[in-house]
Amino acid sequence: MIKSSIEKLADTIGFEIGTSDDVTQALLINGLCKGINNSVPQKRDLDIQLCYIAEKLDEKSERVLIGLVEFIKLKNEK
Repeated sequence: MIKSSIEKLADTIGFEIGTSDDVTQALLINGLCKGINNSVPQKRDLDIQLCYIAEKLDEKSERVLIGLVEFIKLKNEK
């Protein structure tokens, strides 16, 4: 598979945005999720894609994402 320049820079771009402000970080996550939703519109396919992604996350990423999910749950309880 041929990788585009953006795919080759994904880690670097993610790190740079990770050191940015909350608005930029949320825009990155919103864009990523929008792209995933558009590329796998079926619920079953989305679950499979999320499983593939989860298998490749490191501990630090898991910790951040689990923390984010907890804050999303608190926000949605209101």
